[in-house]
Amino acid sequence: MNDLNKKFFKLNNFKELTVVQEEVLKEIKHRRDLIVKSDTGTGKTHAFLFAILELLDPTIQQTQAIILAPTRELAMQIDRFAKDIQKIDDRITIDLAIGGMDQTRLKKKLERQPQILIATPGKMKDIMDDNIIRLDFVQTCVVDETDMMLDYGFISEVDSIASRLKNNVIFMLYSATIPVGLKAFIKKYLQRPIEINGTDEEALKPRIEHILINKRHRKSGEAVLDVLTHINPLLAIVFSNTKVEAVEIAAYLRTYGIECVEIHGDVSDRGRKQVLNQINAKKVRYIVATDLAARGIDLPEISHVINVGLPSHDLSFYTHRSGRTGRSGREGMAISIVEASDQSSVGRLMKQGINFQYKRYKDGGLEDVRPFLNLTKRRDRELDSEVAQILNRKKVKVKPGYKVARKHQIEQLMNRRRRDLIRADIREQKKARAKAKQEEKKD
Repeated sequence: MNDLNKKFFKLNNFKELTVVQEEVLKEIKHRRDLIVKSDTGTGKTHAFLFAILELLDPTIQQTQAIILAPTRELAMQIDRFAKDIQKIDDRITIDLAIGGMDQTRLKKKLERQPQILIATPGKMKDIMDDNIIRLDFVQTCVVDETDMMLDYGFISEVDSIASRLKNNVIFMLYSATIPVGLKAFIKKYLQRPIEINGTDEEALKPRIEHILINKRHRKSGEAVLDVLTHINPLLAIVFSNTKVEAVEIAAYLRTYGIECVEIHGDVSDRGRKQVLNQINAKKVRYIVATDLAARGIDLPEISHVINVGLPSHDLSFYTHRSGRTGRSGREGMAISIVEASDQSSVGRLMKQGINFQYKRYKDGGLEDVRPFLNLTKRRDRELDSEVAQILNRKKVKVKPGYKVARKHQIEQLMNRRRRDLIRADIREQKKARAKAKQEEKKD
């Protein structure tokens, strides 16, 4: 760790490096490309800032590091962390370039060639197209939330940016997962990359309680209000699947005196910035958001996540949503307000290892309730009930051969159950074969 990093470490009041930070610093000294698989809360942002400082020369007033982030909110968050660097050495210049900024003013600002440039892919491509910054001094390029770049369709812009950098530029990809779609990019631009896996840091693993609450035909706003009146959060975020529903929930909560802010696609850039400032200044306790906020902003003090239904567009967003709480080993609560249509999603998440608890709020607290989403067992109970009805049917005007007929009916029911089980098994086998083929393609 060089002098700059020692000062940066001390400024942040860190007691020790996380495993990710330690590994990144160790490998960056060898000037190797890095693929860092790291969950939220493992110190990844400071990991790549430490790496940049290890390579940066404060005496050279040229752009030496580019940090790409998929959303404006994430870029602004990185910028806030990075600005602390200027407190330890005022020679280091850092600029932010995101959508919504005035291009003329931005161009004038970037003409000074900031040593560290933080940008979204689209804005970075515009800057390169206008030849505003020099690229011949760039030593490293960080791509944060790389899998999210792929999800949001930004990987082609990242590819265009990477293609204009020198061959000896060090790439650092930070990602929760490395999907198949990233393999081509990695092969094209990274040379013998070192993979660092920081997802198993026990001390930083979130301790999240996953709770299911029955919606019971209530409107979304009413169900959310019921939850909020029973909790006392440091900061709570309510996730909705649509912008329309988010607006409706926020309006409903305000009518009952609960002040909240909104983060979704209909909020302007200026509005989002104001909202984030309010959140960071701890002026609000309740946020209503769509999945734009799930991976776009860092809110370390969220104590409660409330899901109004499970993510309908991509179930993996449940992990991103719940990951907003329980950060850095703290305890958190993810409360999902669900109904019968969420049964399949609940089952899939349980197969991924998420342990849900069925609860309800009563007398100011939570109490256990019987599972209200269990269609498979319910079908079995219904079938057992049908069999019982046949066996216990009153033998009024018994016809010859009724025992044979009853036996035949029961056999039909049992055969139907057997066929259902076989079909389910075939579906699972097909999924397994398809997954195996995908793994073969990866190899």
